[in-house]
Amino acid sequence: MQILVAKLLGLLGLFGLMLAGILVPVRLLVVDCEKASRYRRGLALCNSFGGGVFLATCFNALLPAVRDKVDAVFQQLHISSDYPLAETMMMVGFFITVFVEQAVLTFRKEKPSFIDLETFNAGSTYR
Repeated sequence: MQILVAKLLGLLGLFGLMLAGILVPVRLLVVDCEKASRYRRGLALCNSFGGGVFLATCFNALLPAVRDKVDAVFQQLHISSDYPLAETMMMVGFFITVFVEQAVLTFRKEKPSFIDLETFNAGSTYR
């Protein structure tokens, strides 16, 4: 029972932190356009940090699981190879996701009303 309560409290705490992390940049952009340009660099750095957290989670948690599954499939099919298939599959999936996201952002007809896409684009230049 204590472990369940600890897990629920951790889940609620993580949800609260994530919600705050999502709403703070939106609040900064909605308040005033002058303030949005002042916070542009900070928001871009926070966005980069968030991307790094996702990549670290991917490599530290998901990659070992994918390696184990690929090794299990190779053993069932009696295949032996030194090629890093698990890593290749993960990177292809990552780049497909990035390509689709950038294509959607590029060809979208209307911009969202509260987000300046240059602020959240990794290739943006600072003024």
